[in-house]
Amino acid sequence: MHEPTDKTSSTKPPSSASGDPKSGRRRLLQGALAGAPVLMTLVSRPVLAQQCQTPSGFVSANASHPGAAVCSGNGPTYWYQNQAAWPLPYKTNDNFKKYFTPDLTLPGNNNPKLVDVVNPSQTTNDVARYVVAALLNAGPPSLTPVLSANAVKNIWTEFGTAGSFSPSSGVHWNASDIVDYLQSTTNS
Repeated sequence: MHEPTDKTSSTKPPSSASGDPKSGRRRLLQGALAGAPVLMTLVSRPVLAQQCQTPSGFVSANASHPGAAVCSGNGPTYWYQNQAAWPLPYKTNDNFKKYFTPDLTLPGNNNPKLVDVVNPSQTTNDVARYVVAALLNAGPPSLTPVLSANAVKNIWTEFGTAGSFSPSSGVHWNASDIVDYLQSTTNS
């Protein structure tokens, strides 16, 4: 007796028209991958530009950085090595206390000059070193548009009197946090 062959079975996978889920996923992935370069272009930022934020914006750590500015500030070592580049009205022999309160005392130096404070061999107080650099970065011209000279002075005043700085309600930065923030506004 002759057995009938099953004409419905086939070695070919079903077509996408028949609702094969693998084909549908393939089409979806191909469409998504085609749009990826456009999306990457829309969210990319300049590689060489240093994006920086105000202290309160830095606290939120918003990944999109709306309102972030381009900063080109310099660190304390730069300012120590390039004293001729200091912006007016600041002078290397100005006393720290001329711009900052409370005053700073360095070992063996009750009245340090700004240049003493940015000198890495003269001070281990990194907050003081970075606030002086931030003051110089505030210019004019401003290398850090998110930090004015008054904002920098306020960071030191609050840190010097309270032992921390509060960039926003309920947030308190210790010395390390302040230095991390000020470093984020520099290229060095």
